[in-house]
Amino acid sequence: MRPVVRCSLAALCLLALSGWVAAATLYKWVDADGVVHYSDTPHAGAEQIQITGAQTYHNTPVPAAPSPAAPATALPPAGAAYTCVITAPARDAALYAPESVEVSVQSTPALREGDTFSVLVDGQALSPVSADGQQFLMGSPERGTHTISAQVRGGDGSVLCNAAPISFSVQRPSVHSPASPIKPH
Repeated sequence: MRPVVRCSLAALCLLALSGWVAAATLYKWVDADGVVHYSDTPHAGAEQIQITGAQTYHNTPVPAAPSPAAPATALPPAGAAYTCVITAPARDAALYAPESVEVSVQSTPALREGDTFSVLVDGQALSPVSADGQQFLMGSPERGTHTISAQVRGGDGSVLCNAAPISFSVQRPSVHSPASPIKPH
């Protein structure tokens, strides 16, 4: 037989808000009928329980991304230098339970014929999923922090440009926190 559990309204509020509360004290006791009770007010014979807040992540403001350059109408000269950037996901993004993560890259000037982007996530190469070779897809990312690096490579395999690497994190539901901290729109 499973024990019956009863909580006071205040205790339930504290538990619901535990992600925002640094710590809370609750009291637990079992009555003569074997019913387990929880409350935020002391009770005779109650066991004192310390509840700590949930682990949270506070995202730092992301600097505004540079505006994309106008598309090139003519191919740049063979010796022109590239600048390249990872445009998605955002630097230090915190993603909750994504099925996949889209990675986008961009170069200025536009890639010359034979030049390609090489994208690595945690050292593993991704294959392009777009005709222009600037969109990549990371399927089923694991929980934790991931690092993306990107390069423009010449037809001979030489590195023509290195994008500044970015990191993002993936959060997954757990036994202790099964609900998403992000409310759907």
